[in-house]
Amino acid sequence: MKMDKKTNSTRDDQVRHFSELFRKHPGEPMAVSSESPVHKRIRFDQIAQIFAGEEKHFSLHDVGMGMGHFWEYLQQCHPDLDVQYSGTDVVPEYHRHCIETYPDLDFHLRDLAETPGPEMHDYVILSGVFHQMRNSNRREWEQFAFAILENSFKMCRKGLAFNFISPFVDFHQSEVYYCDLMKLLHVIRDRMSRFFEVRHNYALFEFTVFVYPEDSIRLKHPEAEMDKYFSRPDA
Repeated sequence: MKMDKKTNSTRDDQVRHFSELFRKHPGEPMAVSSESPVHKRIRFDQIAQIFAGEEKHFSLHDVGMGMGHFWEYLQQCHPDLDVQYSGTDVVPEYHRHCIETYPDLDFHLRDLAETPGPEMHDYVILSGVFHQMRNSNRREWEQFAFAILENSFKMCRKGLAFNFISPFVDFHQSEVYYCDLMKLLHVIRDRMSRFFEVRHNYALFEFTVFVYPEDSIRLKHPEAEMDKYFSRPDA
């Protein structure tokens, strides 16, 4: 998906904001605009449900990886899993921190709103990436966010997981993006897949979404009578 200059300015605004947070709050949750370790743990627990009960070995790409906290979460909370972890971010300070802190892992400094990465992963996740709209208007932010989601989905084999702040809140801040659920669902169906689930059943004022490639769902339904529910290669 080709992005316009406004989308590039949205990315640049994000880089300025999070670079400043990294400098102001070294080593603290606010360095990645996270309220607290408890909030982050709840959020990560929800994201991790996309691979719950699946195989022990898989690859996972963390878009907007920040300081690599999801890798730390995996080691602490899922030590039985053999995860090939990697990440992408647009903020140079985060990228530099991750390659210095985890030299054996693979990290990319790139903007996935412009184009998907050339590599494939079993799962792609985005946690807390779309909360801070900052100086962008809703139209600009949605173009930027939905482009990242579409391109991230193209990089996954088994599933995409991400979260947004819910529109059902008891507060409102001008620089925060409160997601239009129906608009998002249409974007998912039209640009990604009809196979998805929305989880709005935990304490935070947000929701988590899982989107699955059709092939990954079809493998779970090999019966001939189920063929009518999937795309035909010759259709």
